[in-house]
This record gives sequence, C-alpha cells and structure tokens, in this order.
Amino acid sequence: MSFEVVFSPKSAKQIRSLDEGIRERVRQAVIEIGSDPRHRGTIKVKGYENIRRKRAGNYRILYTIDKQRNEVLVVKIEKRSETTYK
Repeated sequence: MSFEVVFSPKSAKQIRSLDEGIRERVRQAVIEIGSDPRHRGTIKVKGYENIRRKRAGNYRILYTIDKQRNEVLVVKIEKRSETTYK
C-alpha cells in the first residue's frame, strides 16, 4: 500500500536549501517512505509517540504517518546533530 507524501512548509524549505547531491539522496529516501513508511530502515524516535525517522546520509528525515488519510507528513529534514530530534 502506497502513501501520499506531504511536506510541511519547514521541510519544503529545508529541501530547497540542500545541494543537488544531497537533495537527490533525500528524494530517494522519501520515495521509499511513501511506498512503505514502516520499512526496516526507519526508526521510531524516542520520546515521541508518532514520529519516525529515516537516514539519508548525514541527514535525517522526520515524519509522521496518518493511516486514516493514507498520508505521510514529512516534518523536518536536517543534518544529524545534537538538536535534530528536539
């Protein structure tokens, strides 16, 4: 079952600020998330009930899954650091 991927305004802005190579890697990861948001390469973020993450190189894609609307909302895309999950 495929999910529609929706980007928050913040995540859309973050994607536009990435250089082309990283943007392509993130695009591929988002396609994988849309096809199966709970696949093996994703991890539930500790401390949050419905936030998951996917690694794309040094970047992390944080998203939520809405089963009723059949959507995945990409909340944030940023380089891995101490503040990534806050």
